[in-house]
Amino acid sequence: MSGECKACGARLVSDTKTCPECGAAVAGKMKLLPLAAFMLIVILVIQSYMNKSEDEAGESSSTAPVSTAEQ
Repeated sequence: MSGECKACGARLVSDTKTCPECGAAVAGKMKLLPLAAFMLIVILVIQSYMNKSEDEAGESSSTAPVSTAEQ
C-alpha cells in the first residue's frame, strides 16, 4: 500500500511511520474492531440508563394513593 504524504505530497512506501522527505508523521489506518466495541458499550450504557428511568417512573405511578377512608 503506497500513499502520499499529506504534508509535502511525497510518495510513501507501505508501513512507513514518517515521511522520508519532510519527516512528518504518517497516520496509520484506524482499526474497525475497537471502534465497534466502543460504540457497542456506549449503546448499552444509554439503553441501561433509559430502562432505569422507565422503571423508576413505573414504580412511582403504580402505587395507589391512600384515601382517608382506608386509614
